[in-house]
Amino acid sequence: MLTRSVYLQQDLIRQFVEAASDQDRFSAVSELVGAGRVTELQASLERQKKGWTTTTNQHVDEARTLRDRLALIEARLSALQAQAAQSIGTITAVEWDAWWSGLGEQNLKTQRTAPEAREASLAIDGAIKELDALRRSTERRLTALRGLAAEFSSGSVTQPPDLVMLRKARDESKKNVDGAQQLVTAEQNRLAEMRQQQAALQEKTEQLRALAIMALQQLGDHCPVCAQRYDMAATQQRLEALAKASSGQAASNTQPEALASLLASLSAREKSLADCELALRSAEQQIASIQAVRDSVTKRMAELDLPGTGNENSEARIAIAIAAADEAFNALVQLQKTGESLALRLAQASASATVAELKAEADKLKRDLSERDLAITARNKTGERAQTVIEALRETSSLVVEQRLGEISPLLQSIYARIDPHPAFRIVTFLSRIARGKGHLSTVVTDPIESKDCEHPAAVLSSSQVNALAVAVFLSLNLGIASPPLSAAMLDDPLQSLDDINLLGVIDLLRRAKDRRQMLVSTHDARFGSLLARKLRPSSSSQRTLMVELDGWSRRGPCIESHDIKADPAPLRLVEAKAG
Repeated sequence: MLTRSVYLQQDLIRQFVEAASDQDRFSAVSELVGAGRVTELQASLERQKKGWTTTTNQHVDEARTLRDRLALIEARLSALQAQAAQSIGTITAVEWDAWWSGLGEQNLKTQRTAPEAREASLAIDGAIKELDALRRSTERRLTALRGLAAEFSSGSVTQPPDLVMLRKARDESKKNVDGAQQLVTAEQNRLAEMRQQQAALQEKTEQLRALAIMALQQLGDHCPVCAQRYDMAATQQRLEALAKASSGQAASNTQPEALASLLASLSAREKSLADCELALRSAEQQIASIQAVRDSVTKRMAELDLPGTGNENSEARIAIAIAAADEAFNALVQLQKTGESLALRLAQASASATVAELKAEADKLKRDLSERDLAITARNKTGERAQTVIEALRETSSLVVEQRLGEISPLLQSIYARIDPHPAFRIVTFLSRIARGKGHLSTVVTDPIESKDCEHPAAVLSSSQVNALAVAVFLSLNLGIASPPLSAAMLDDPLQSLDDINLLGVIDLLRRAKDRRQMLVSTHDARFGSLLARKLRPSSSSQRTLMVELDGWSRRGPCIESHDIKADPAPLRLVEAKAG
């Protein structure tokens, strides 16, 4: 509050006009004009009302939880009453004892209780769970036994084939193939030898034919080799016969029928051997499969407490086991149905006591909810009254601020007019309003000729003009408040940010205000200091003007010189000059 009306800091000279928000300006002025207590009371009531509303909301949430609980209880009561309307009778002692005895026959270790005992429901529920587990186990055993019986009936467990006979037949076929192969090899060797002989004979025949042709060409009275005479006609006949002989006459049939027969026999025997080997491999696979089935059957029989192998005796034991398991399963199913019926009747028997308890709890909840609803209604009314008071305080604060600003506005306009910083925007006013429960204050400059208003002076005024406006606002608040925090006005170098035009107007304004407030003005310019000393010199003996100068610095601190500014020896007089 001091920075708004008593102390105008140099670097904050424009803050109130330009940088501060509307709400900050309203709060500062509200404190200055005496509405701060009302604003504090309003803020305190708002905080308390917020806490009050939070507590009320908690009560509402608790009441909602109780209503949900009451709805659940009423739904359960409705269900229990519907079950009671469909009663299926009471439990007899004979029926109860017979059921528990049946559990003992099935080797179930359970703790028997009387039907009227408190823990009867828990006991029968536990017994039914154990009975259901035993029934499921018996059902799984019965399914496994039937699977074993199905394997026996399907022939999976049969006698394996005779591998000895199959191996003997394979060996015999192999011997036959080897014998046939030897005969084929011998016949092929014989035919090869015959082909070699035929080739040699054919070559000799060709040689004789060639020689005969040559001899016929050289035939004469005497032999061309030995020069002896010979029978030319017989020799010529002989040579012509040799020349006419062909290779086909010497060749004979080299493809005997015996080899084809032997090859056919070998192929048949090889096919027979392949069939024997296939039969043997199939038998071996069948034996392996039969052995695996037997091992599986033996293992499963051991798991089912039926030791033995896959034979007729085992099949008979499986049939006996199936009959026993089927009988036990049916007995367990019947016991379970009976137990569930007993549990239902037991639950219906205890439902009446539960209904009474639930009704008592429901009545208690209804009474509690009724009391809470009354309390919540009362708290809501109190909150509404508090809100009414807050709104009234807010309106009162706004009215007080508006009234005081209305009283200060003429002073602000007078001070601003004396400075006269702008040729067009010559009117300045305070504009206050309430928006969303918060006070807002703006400094508005107006052009009376053009009828234009601006709530942001910095948009139409220069920096020096805004500074002059800030000084005018500061002095109007300082002089317009009846009881400021201090009866003084302190200005930290207000002339530094002013141009020469606005400088003289501000100095003249300070001169007029010094009669109403103690003025403390600082400056860094010696010329301005001298000007201030002349303008602010005392005008009467009751006033005093002190000038303090900083001469330098020493180890002890600043060196200061001060002296009083003397008043004028005589008041100023205006002399009217008359024309001569």
